[in-house]
Amino acid sequence: MMNACNSILSQLLLSNRPPGPLETGSLQAEANRLKGKINGLRTKLQEYEDLLQKHQTVLSVARRVPLDVLGVIFSFVLPDCSTRKDWQELTSLSMVCKDWHQAAQFSHRFSSHLKLFQTKVDYDNVTSWSRRATDGRVLQIIGSSCDCPIHHKRGDEGTTSECTFVGSALLRLMAEGPVLYHLRFKTVKARCYQHFLDLFASSDASSNPRPWDTLKKFTLHFAPEETRSRLVTAIGPESIGVPPCITSLDLELPGSVQMGANSPPLLIQPGTFQRLTSLSVKWDWSRQDGKMLLAALPHCGNLETLVLNFDCCRWFCTNGYGSEVVTLPKLRNLKLARPQGDFKVLSFINAPALSHLDVHVREEVKPDILSSFITQRVTRSQDPLHVSLSITYGQDWDIPKFLWRVPYVTHLKLDRCLDAPKNCRNGADFFYFLGLYKNTLSHLKVLEIVELPPEIPLSSIEQYIDLRRRERADDGLKTLVVNYNSVWLPESCKIGTAQLVEKLRNKGLSIDIEYPKFLRNKLMDMYK
Repeated sequence: MMNACNSILSQLLLSNRPPGPLETGSLQAEANRLKGKINGLRTKLQEYEDLLQKHQTVLSVARRVPLDVLGVIFSFVLPDCSTRKDWQELTSLSMVCKDWHQAAQFSHRFSSHLKLFQTKVDYDNVTSWSRRATDGRVLQIIGSSCDCPIHHKRGDEGTTSECTFVGSALLRLMAEGPVLYHLRFKTVKARCYQHFLDLFASSDASSNPRPWDTLKKFTLHFAPEETRSRLVTAIGPESIGVPPCITSLDLELPGSVQMGANSPPLLIQPGTFQRLTSLSVKWDWSRQDGKMLLAALPHCGNLETLVLNFDCCRWFCTNGYGSEVVTLPKLRNLKLARPQGDFKVLSFINAPALSHLDVHVREEVKPDILSSFITQRVTRSQDPLHVSLSITYGQDWDIPKFLWRVPYVTHLKLDRCLDAPKNCRNGADFFYFLGLYKNTLSHLKVLEIVELPPEIPLSSIEQYIDLRRRERADDGLKTLVVNYNSVWLPESCKIGTAQLVEKLRNKGLSIDIEYPKFLRNKLMDMYK
């Protein structure tokens, strides 16, 4: 039957003659048979495609993501997780599958951190959170920059509800709430904080231990004051009260603060400094005498981490203090953030055990004291020193010359400070002038460039790396991180990074290139 039908089909295809009645019946029957067979094959194909999709689903990379990584992803989806709605969304994520439940349940970020605004502090909600957070609880309470409606005069108790920061819930939490590891008070008015201390001191201390008394880490960032007044007038005649057992203190004083004649160093009692292993201080140093800091450091014999944030202010010390050098025998980590002028504070510090020095420069500074501090530390100790240098917004000064003067830098971050028309002489490349200074950054291991203008080609960085390797065969630079500036470019522009990236990787360099996030796929070709 099929052969006869094929014979009729072949004959009809060779002419324009229409099929007869018998031929039509045979051809239609064969066409129906072919349709049925095709439908059967399509059904079978769909079954195979469905089965293939199931296999690919099981083999998906998403199923192989480690639970701790999945927990980090959840933390980006819910960065605060401090409201009831956030917890409901987290619960929804936990109900997707068993692994997602475990990732959310065991993520330390979710279980240990809680951030609340001062008007949202609720005792029951915090205790409910504490039952989920079984270890390392971090509670952050954010104050308001607005003025408090009451003046908090000394000796005037007032009512707790009148203060915008101090409430009955906060006092109860510090007296009988869950045990905390780290308490953060952000943007709190000095008078409100002293009001809290006064009320807390007069409260019942029978509960033992009280959460306030067992804190290990304490962050206290005062809100800016509108008028220049002595902070000791606002907080009391002696000093700033802090939890009695803390070993880590992060202190930010308002710029308008002035020390009293009998004030302790940095308004903190010396006994507190003796317990600290970590200290961070931010202040408007331009209005203060640096000897107040130097008076505190001799009490910091157990300090392992010290962070000084100058906020682009010039630090100075009166001649009356003398030239005593303070030795911090256990200090291993020292960070200087945004100094201005020079690094004079380093001339008063001796840290024989220092292993990490982190310097963030935002304004033009003189490198002499920094260079001398690093050189002395390296020559006096055989232990390695990791020096991380970050420069931000440095278009108006000679950065290559500054880097030439700073030795032993192992990690260099150039953040928004490369701009060819302003930062490079005769419009030349920044890295060309950096290469003119011989043996610059000879200990560099990581080079990180943030907001690189597309006008500075990646090939210039490659040429600089080649120059380094010609100068020293054992060049330690092994990692390059480049983040391109987010600017609109004409579609005819060609940055061309793909071949250079592959070339550098073949030379043993680890490279991470981040392109502008707003680019459409068709515009990525200009970069790659």
